[in-house]
Amino acid sequence: MTGALADAITNVTTIKMFSKIPYEIKRFASVTHKLFQARLRSWHAGNLLNLFQSVSMSSIQLFIIFTIINLWAQNKISIGTIVLIQTYVIHIYSNLWDLGRVLRDLYTAMVDAEEMVEILEQKSDISDANKLEQCLINQGKIQFKDVHFSYVDNTQVFADLNLTIQPGQKIGIVGESGAGKTTITKLLLRFADIDSGQILIDNQSIYQISQNDLRKNIAFVPQDPILFHRSLLDNIKYGKLDASKKEVMQAAKKAHAHEFILNSPQKYQTFVGERGIKLSGGEKQRVAIARAILKNTPILILDEATSSLDSKSEKLIQVALENLMKNKTTIIIAHRLSTLRKMDKIIVFDNGKIIEQGTHPELIKKKGQYFNLWTYQTS
Repeated sequence: MTGALADAITNVTTIKMFSKIPYEIKRFASVTHKLFQARLRSWHAGNLLNLFQSVSMSSIQLFIIFTIINLWAQNKISIGTIVLIQTYVIHIYSNLWDLGRVLRDLYTAMVDAEEMVEILEQKSDISDANKLEQCLINQGKIQFKDVHFSYVDNTQVFADLNLTIQPGQKIGIVGESGAGKTTITKLLLRFADIDSGQILIDNQSIYQISQNDLRKNIAFVPQDPILFHRSLLDNIKYGKLDASKKEVMQAAKKAHAHEFILNSPQKYQTFVGERGIKLSGGEKQRVAIARAILKNTPILILDEATSSLDSKSEKLIQVALENLMKNKTTIIIAHRLSTLRKMDKIIVFDNGKIIEQGTHPELIKKKGQYFNLWTYQTS
């Protein structure tokens, strides 16, 4: 019932937009009725159990009374013994009644814990090596060597992928949806592990260092950044927890987030709401970019980082990103090809394979897949 309610509240805009409030009320009423029926069955079962327990105890009590009266009539026991026996029986019944309640509570707790136990018993798909090396990432040279990767449903994404990104090089990755662009970032950040091959950073396997050390050296700005229900200051500061407010403000200025933050009700102390719901898409992305600027790592990954920005904001962000990308190995995934015109190299993926690579002018001259994508957008 709680899940159905949360689902409806989360999608309240869609419900209003499609005029489905009456439908959702009926649907929630149906879910609530099922819960009511389950509770009613449980209540009836509890009453039947209590009735059985009461009848059983009363029968035993009658048998005991009948027995001790007969024994007293035969002068085999005294009145004091009868009182003593009855006192013991009352205490025993009281504890037995409590035991029944405790057992019902225990069964309820075990049922409630069942799903949590299943989660706790699951083994992590991504785990660190038994013997970890010291992290030596400092320049940001990235190498994919003979990488094979398939998802759980055996959908193959990469086969014999070979790619080298030099330190400080700016790489743009393009391709149609499903070509494998975002999967590269997942593999590099170890959100998924390859089937075979090697991924090296500064000639060190990412599987020989801890996941924490790996991700500390990579700043990632996703397509849909999710913010904490905390202040704007706390969300930006998450990139560097010991940063001063001055450093946070400098990062916000570089990301062009400072302007809208000053217009917020409590400025940097303004809470952004759950998942950043109080901010627009462009504002959330600028906060995420500011967080990445503050992190200041040798490797930067931008996955459609400017997709939610208007043209004016995008130009401002591109200026900020040019400063951010200096002396950093940068991977930018973008459908907006205008974002990639100044990249050192643009790599075009199709079905998990590299079909073209070069600078923007070189790829335009080739008149291949990149040229087709560019033509679709510009015309």
